Parts: sequence; structure tokens; C-alpha cells
Amino acid sequence: MLAFNAWYYSFSPAVAQLIRESQILRAATKFTLYPLIGILRIGAEAFHLFPTNPEAGAVVSGLLVSSLIGVAYATPPTTMVLACSSRARRIARKLQMSVLVILVGALAAVTFMAAVGAAAIPMMITTVAIVLASLTATTLLVSRAILRIAKRV
Repeated sequence: MLAFNAWYYSFSPAVAQLIRESQILRAATKFTLYPLIGILRIGAEAFHLFPTNPEAGAVVSGLLVSSLIGVAYATPPTTMVLACSSRARRIARKLQMSVLVILVGALAAVTFMAAVGAAAIPMMITTVAIVLASLTATTLLVSRAILRIAKRV
């Protein structure tokens, strides 16, 4: 979160000012953020399913939230790119397996590190890998599934 906050607050005040000054940007921002708010609520509920194991709750919540963000925000443009480019479809097919391997490896690593009480930095790096791999894997899987369904129809 420290790295994310440093990155986010490096530009967010200027963006917030821009949005505040434009009615069109305010409306577009609300439209864009409403799904995110719902996704974060779902993630919070998932976290609370593990009251005796907050680490497991955080991992499950993170997987769920990152996957849903991938579906809501990254899948539509990815599907359009894949629909228009056979080269992109080949790359996505190859990338999908690599990302799933990274996701499983990162989940195993975070489980091991939680069990042995690893330092914070390796844990942060591993959880970032989980979030990014989950988001990417879900985006690729759903985009490719949409294209397969559309091809049959």
C-alpha cells in the first residue's frame, strides 16, 4: 500500500481538480467508479468470511477484487483487441498459461511466507504478483471465452 499510495498521490490531486472543474468529467467518473465501489463491497464481504484467519481473508478478497476489476474494466478493451487481431489472440493464448503459473506460484509463495512469518517486503511483492496475475488471467480467460461464444453465435 505504501508504494501504491506514493504512486497514486503523485498525480491524483491534479486529476481531482480537473474532474471537479468539468461536469462531463464528473459524470464520466461517477459512471466509471460505480462498478468499482460494488466490487470493493463484494471484496469486503469476502474478507469477512474468514474472521479467524485475516491472512486468508485478505488473499481471497484480493483475488476476488482483482478478478472482478479485470472483468469490469480490462475485459472489454482486451476483447476488442483480440477480436481485431489474430496476432493478439496468439499472444494472449501463450500469455494465459504463463500468467496462471505465476498466479499459482505466487499463491504458494504467500502461503509459505505467511506460515514462516516472512518479512514485509517479500510479502508485498508476492501479493502484488497475485493481484496482477489474477487481474490478467481473468481478463484473458473471459475475453477469450467471449470470443469463442461470439464465434458460435
